[in-house]
Amino acid sequence: MRFGIFDQSEQPGGLALGALYESRLTLAERAEDAGFTSYHKSEHHMIPLDHAPDPSVFLAALSQRTSRIRLASLVHILPFHHPLRLAEQLCMLDHLSGGRLEIGFGKGISAPEHRLWGLDADQAAALTDESIRLVLAAFATDGCLDFEGEFHQFHDVPVEIHPQQQPHPPLWRPGRLEVAAELGVRTVVGGPTAHVHASVQRYRELLRPGIGGGHEPCIAAVRKFVVAPTDAEADAIGRRAWARYTHDLGLLFRRYDVDIPNDPTVGGDYDAARSVDAIVVGEPRQIRDHIDELGADGLVDYVIGGFAFGDVSHDEALRSLELFAEAVVAG
Repeated sequence: MRFGIFDQSEQPGGLALGALYESRLTLAERAEDAGFTSYHKSEHHMIPLDHAPDPSVFLAALSQRTSRIRLASLVHILPFHHPLRLAEQLCMLDHLSGGRLEIGFGKGISAPEHRLWGLDADQAAALTDESIRLVLAAFATDGCLDFEGEFHQFHDVPVEIHPQQQPHPPLWRPGRLEVAAELGVRTVVGGPTAHVHASVQRYRELLRPGIGGGHEPCIAAVRKFVVAPTDAEADAIGRRAWARYTHDLGLLFRRYDVDIPNDPTVGGDYDAARSVDAIVVGEPRQIRDHIDELGADGLVDYVIGGFAFGDVSHDEALRSLELFAEAVVAG
């Protein structure tokens, strides 16, 4: 079983921006030391859910603070990026990290963020599909790039840099696992253990080579974790942090009276979130039992955990991660 970190650089409340960044860099360093294999960074804009809204910049900094842990966006929201500029950034990141980059891509779940950037959310899916094709075409071009699409047209554009990993770094596409499987790329799934197991089997059945680039396919179980010395303390932290996380994620949706698609907060209902394993809390043995259940029959071999979310403090997140590492990763 392998383990990764998911982080949105959520503002826990009143923390200076530089201190927030330092806390997350430190968390990733400690995760590497504890044996976590990957760090996954989100992209959101104009909400306290994500105060490091450019994953490329943050992963570049992290590449210089770590040496082994793999660095993944989850995801770069492609409609917010010029594809050629993004291709250059990703090539730089792959070399700066010594070939540790993994690229997540998607259209984003927040129509209000698109609206505030002056983008047409109705075009996001088509633009995302075209943009990833263009980024991969730039990676593969030896000489000059020609590309004709609905949104982008380029002719005789010199391509000077390429990623260290060939033909390109591993790709992640969250959302519908059927899409990821057809593309031959990695993805994530949440929900109760039985649902995760069924999703893994479905992904494996549908998997095609697609644009995966020959990298090992993967579908990871994703949860938020709070680990504390007692169940009661973990539950108190989780309940408090879930309320803040719910507020932050839903801020722009409420402003524009838009429903949250596949609401990861379960409508802010903490008890319901626990019942579907969106958040897993408890003392270390409880967490170990949950991971053992997930890993039964060898179906799940990668779990991505969020430890810093809502108003979880830096010290609480570090303790949670370290208790998880002692009980689960090292075990």
